[in-house]
Amino acid sequence: MLEEQEYFDVRSKLIDLEAILKLEEHHLYLLAEAIRQIVPEMKRDFDSAYKLLPFWINYPPLDRGRAPSGTAIPWQEVGETTIRPYLYQLLPRLYSEVRYPGLPSGADIRFMTPNAMIHLDIKLTGPNDNPIEVVATPNQISGDGALWQNGAAANSPVLITGARREMFFQPELLPFYIFEGQVRLCLTYFLKVIYGVDQRGQQPLQKMEIAASPNGMLAFAGPNYNAAHPGLFIPGKDILGKTKKRVRVRLNHLKNLAAWRVITISV
Repeated sequence: MLEEQEYFDVRSKLIDLEAILKLEEHHLYLLAEAIRQIVPEMKRDFDSAYKLLPFWINYPPLDRGRAPSGTAIPWQEVGETTIRPYLYQLLPRLYSEVRYPGLPSGADIRFMTPNAMIHLDIKLTGPNDNPIEVVATPNQISGDGALWQNGAAANSPVLITGARREMFFQPELLPFYIFEGQVRLCLTYFLKVIYGVDQRGQQPLQKMEIAASPNGMLAFAGPNYNAAHPGLFIPGKDILGKTKKRVRVRLNHLKNLAAWRVITISV
């Protein structure tokens, strides 16, 4: 099992922020270029939901949110069932070694390379959703890894401040993993799948954006982007609701950190 001193010895060596940035950028470009090559197939299958409409329209996904307009059908399942399989097919072509570790919590897709543990979450975005942000759960954001609790590594809670309110947010992904003697940095990406609504059930894929959220060592320690760049993280939708609060990651602020952090993929 992991020992406390071993963990903090590794953490102290990860303050090489330039190395973290280079790894985040490298994997982002790798994923973006690979997705760009197969996006026609993704769009074909995504848009086929309308062709199959007579076989499911009597039993559509339930509306979500507090006051749904009824003009569109929730499209999360369409995105997950058409995009996710292509990504799993893609990964062995991108990496000479890729594994799917038994992490019980994390993003939609979790995979491991020799130098990284990558969490890639698919976010469906329709006309009524905010195009410049993603809503992330605690298990989609890495923290500072500065604590040791109950015989294991843990993250510090962080204060997230918005224009009108603030909250404490508890990141649940550690900033790095040690597996089979190899240190693997935690990298978190969001694939924003943006669709339009021609009519209810005819909701074609328009474009994708892939964004790199900063590793917790960057976001909440070291340069502490959260404090240094107000608005990068803001309170999520359910500040007064669930115990595990969500956070919004603002894509325009990510671009201000570095232009490469958000890449648009045309379809």
